[in-house]
Amino acid sequence: MADEYLEKSMKRAQSGGTHHFFNTKFLGLDGEIYKYELEFSKQCLNPFNTVQGGMIASAIDEVTSISVNILTKDEYLPSSTDIHISFHRPLFIGKVIGTARIIKLGKQVVSLEGRLLSSTGKTAASGLHTAVLTKTSDIKKLK
Repeated sequence: MADEYLEKSMKRAQSGGTHHFFNTKFLGLDGEIYKYELEFSKQCLNPFNTVQGGMIASAIDEVTSISVNILTKDEYLPSSTDIHISFHRPLFIGKVIGTARIIKLGKQVVSLEGRLLSSTGKTAASGLHTAVLTKTSDIKKLK
């Protein structure tokens, strides 16, 4: 992966609010696995003082979506059609590792798997994400 495309993808990711909300950082590619660091703040907590499920779903959406943009060299962004999240253990305030794996990249649809790992390295949530591919060149036309 060329640095110029990675830089373009990260600049595009930084233009979104969730990127800043989770303080998302791309850590690298390990084989087929895209790795990220994310951080959950106090604003992400539910009354149990654990990270709220919708925040977890949003974080998985964040890492899987950025991964598609990186893989396609900033040519496409995914527009979610379906996302299924399984919660395995609670998450708390602080940093977590997010991973994404592209299961299948078609001409119009992409299927992905995302995971969030707790501070102890255990899977806290996993998700399957399906999305329609939208050309980045068409995004300005949609506004």
